[in-house]
Amino acid sequence: MYILRYYCQGSGDMEILNLLQQIKDKHQLPYKINDLSRNGQYDRAKEKAAYEKDFNPRARVLKRATGSRITELRSAKHGNYYVSVPGTIALMKDDQMTWWIHTEKDIKEFLQNLLLTGKKPVQVSSSSSKLTPPTNKSTNSLTTSTILSKMK
Repeated sequence: MYILRYYCQGSGDMEILNLLQQIKDKHQLPYKINDLSRNGQYDRAKEKAAYEKDFNPRARVLKRATGSRITELRSAKHGNYYVSVPGTIALMKDDQMTWWIHTEKDIKEFLQNLLLTGKKPVQVSSSSSKLTPPTNKSTNSLTTSTILSKMK
């Protein structure tokens, strides 16, 4: 079963939350909010735990699926993790991450396209779950159309 997971600070971005709810209502695709803050403030321990538990074990799969390295969510210089800053949406299948996108702009674009197209990830067969990496590896946003085309 597929689920969208939204990593955020506090209650998250209202527009993203509205889009997630509309997708759930219209296409029966559930979502989960993961607040990685502590009393509304950045919490390094929660960020690191989410990174190590959800992203790191699937790093190779995610790199192939998105063309982006999960290290974009980490600051090598200061040792901080930025899973929820400014936000991340992950596509989970059977509690394992299969794809992710970072930044509010890219998240909103992906969710708006998903809402409009009505293509559901629950119909993706396991043999076709590998998604084609984008040609421009500097951004994850180019995969939105690729992902939607695979979610028939």
